[in-house]
Amino acid sequence: MNETKALLNNITFQFNISKQLLEYHLTSLEQEEYRWCSPNAGLYLKKEAGKWVADLPESEAYHIGTPSIAWTLWHITFWWEMVLDHSFGEGTLTKSDIKVHENVASVKTAIHSLIVKWEEILANLKEEELYSKAYTAFPFNNEVAFHHLASWLNLELMKNAAEIGYVRFEYASAEK
Repeated sequence: MNETKALLNNITFQFNISKQLLEYHLTSLEQEEYRWCSPNAGLYLKKEAGKWVADLPESEAYHIGTPSIAWTLWHITFWWEMVLDHSFGEGTLTKSDIKVHENVASVKTAIHSLIVKWEEILANLKEEELYSKAYTAFPFNNEVAFHHLASWLNLELMKNAAEIGYVRFEYASAEK
């Protein structure tokens, strides 16, 4: 197996593990838990002037508190849609363009759509694209190769899936 195929196989393997953890947490996620805010709540979705919005903090300092599952799932759609648009689309999306999902069913559908799009990209990736910096405008300003962006996406997905799991544990123990 050549080096490029091995690298792509590793990225795909890592993505599949991250996706499995996310799916584990999403499968039984219900609306009440989706919108629940921890007593230590930090980032969450809110309604302003009749529209649902999500804040993007200037820092990820510990004092901001535990993000809600709804916010974390919005965050997944935010960075994933930004990557897809800035790497393979128009490159015009901004934070305000990313839909904030009021309900868990619609965010699950959006996440599954992003999974399919990402899997299609990985399946059709050419060797030169894997090493190209042309597809890394967000978040890396075209300064790293695409395989670095794909690895970052895997790490970000795993981190966000773990955060969802943490909040689910907190929710389950708070309900007792």
